[in-house]
Amino acid sequence: SRPLSENVAPGRTDEEIQIVFDRYKAALYRIYNTELRKDPTLSGKMLLRISIETSGEVSLCQVEATDLASPELVAQIVERIKRFNFGPKEGVPRTTILYPIDFLPSG
Repeated sequence: SRPLSENVAPGRTDEEIQIVFDRYKAALYRIYNTELRKDPTLSGKMLLRISIETSGEVSLCQVEATDLASPELVAQIVERIKRFNFGPKEGVPRTTILYPIDFLPSG
């Protein structure tokens, strides 16, 4: 999964965004694994629209598409991503990306 940037102007690079997602990956998978205990067949994809402010705060996280059969999981993931901080980056306007996440049971 890699971010799909819409901005061509100076902004946050896909690599910078991916580093932050990698940092928070364990938190997202903790949420997923909790739901997986309730439904061992739970798997699927989410495509999220995320806006990151100059301050690094997430001002928008909404689901563009998902095939996950758990509205609770989707809502929890969105709420967790809203608490991400990408770090301040002066002179960079709000960056909006589409970010895909795949949730697959391990094993």
